[in-house]
Amino acid sequence: MNAGILLVLLALGAIAISEFGRRINAQPGLLILVAAAAVSFLPGLPRLELHPELILGLVVPPLLYAAALEFSFFSFVRNLRSIIGLGVWLVLLTALAVGYTTAWLLPAVGVSVAFVLASIVAPPDTVTITSHGDEIGLPRRVSAILTGESLVNDAAALTLFTITVGWTSGEASFIDQPVLLFLYSAAAGILIGTLLGNLATLLRHYLDPTLATAVGLILPFGAYLAAEEVHASGVLAVVMAGFSVSVDSAFGNRRRQRLDYRTRMTEREVWPVLGSLLEAFVFAYTGLQLRFVIEELRESGEPFGRAVLAGVVLLLVVIAVRYLWVSVVFGRRLLAMQAFYRRLEDPRWRELMVRRRQRALERLQRRQRRRGRPGRLRGQGPSARPRGPMRSRRLPAVLSWGEQALVSWTGMRGIVTLGAAGGIPLVTEAGEPFPHRTLLQFLAYVVVIGTLLIQGPTLPLLARWLRIDTTEEDREAADALARATAVAALAAGSGNDEGTDAYFDRQRDALALAVVQRDLDDEAAQIVLERIDRRQAAAEPVTGSVR
Repeated sequence: MNAGILLVLLALGAIAISEFGRRINAQPGLLILVAAAAVSFLPGLPRLELHPELILGLVVPPLLYAAALEFSFFSFVRNLRSIIGLGVWLVLLTALAVGYTTAWLLPAVGVSVAFVLASIVAPPDTVTITSHGDEIGLPRRVSAILTGESLVNDAAALTLFTITVGWTSGEASFIDQPVLLFLYSAAAGILIGTLLGNLATLLRHYLDPTLATAVGLILPFGAYLAAEEVHASGVLAVVMAGFSVSVDSAFGNRRRQRLDYRTRMTEREVWPVLGSLLEAFVFAYTGLQLRFVIEELRESGEPFGRAVLAGVVLLLVVIAVRYLWVSVVFGRRLLAMQAFYRRLEDPRWRELMVRRRQRALERLQRRQRRRGRPGRLRGQGPSARPRGPMRSRRLPAVLSWGEQALVSWTGMRGIVTLGAAGGIPLVTEAGEPFPHRTLLQFLAYVVVIGTLLIQGPTLPLLARWLRIDTTEEDREAADALARATAVAALAAGSGNDEGTDAYFDRQRDALALAVVQRDLDDEAAQIVLERIDRRQAAAEPVTGSVR
């Protein structure tokens, strides 16, 4: 069968199975993977094999870029501590556990090859989970942490993957120290992504919506390739480019930075379609490799039963490490917060805090008088700017025990693990076959399929069983949306220019200013901004000119 025809059939079959999965409320990725694996055993089916670098470079950038566009950058910063813990430290801990376990179970593979596998299976695919957060029943703060984790853990794991593959294949690196290489890769990736994101935002303002959308489609690939060319993290470059475009194009403090509303509306339709196609393709492509991987594994002389047993043990390791990390780190924070609230209830402790605060204020006032400054403190007096509902520092809530249970059970492996497994080089720098490549791919497939089969179907059941109360979250979201709507309505005014560009731009300016000054939640403002875009599109004459 022609490879082109096989690709078309692969895409059509994946789309059909995805729709079937949504209708029966099942995971489309798991169904596609199982169906493609079954199809791979059909007699005479040729092997569809893409170049390893093409898999990572084609699939990862657009998926992460689309996730960064949709995610709130301010929410990312607000939950940064939890996100870094899950996305960096947990990935490194999982890699250590899996690497040494693999070297112990399969000593013939060696430590370096074991850590290649560890970097592949370390990152969970939480972005796919959060895309169905409402259906599963995830609280908003859990979804925010998991989405942020997915953007960071892929960068950490793929950077580790690059280091371990280079170590195993004998590739020369311009930085010998792995820690320094990791830090350089992260810093350079952030810088490149931010610069390219800002450049794309400025450029797209001068293009019509079609060309501006085309630039947006090229940007993630350009950021990824540019970063990889200088040995930086392509994943972090893509994420930062997405954040930069998302914030500046919607809430830029200068009108010339913001995108035309038609470009935003087009992109809201394009990226979900592209993301669904790529996710379906990766699961289908991976499933079609299963028969050939098993055949190559048997031809290599590796005992099949021992490989399956090793895969099951590694599956249990990745599940256990995540559970222990979440229980220890988040549980300790919750216990500390509960102890703090208990101290607040003690009148002696409250009196001590009041006396300390009063003494600190008196010392500050004496220092200001000695320097010849007014005795008024910052934020006091008639010239002080009133603080809005978002002006005070908004701290992330500590996760309850039920929310911790949900976070610990969202460790399903998916797109990045499959893409990295397919991205293992065919040969080393010396031209020899990459050691144990087939075994590594098989073990990665066992971990992916195992987590999808065990955790995927049970996560919604766990969420329903825990019955986490989201009333307060829902109320806060409704209040934030009401404030954003009021800001836009106040800016619209009651003039005679309703329906004009100036009328809609005033509302966007007011929303952008409120978000930048932290008087308004950016997620609520984004919802109102989408409504404004739709109203302006409805008011635009069909024959209207394209700016």
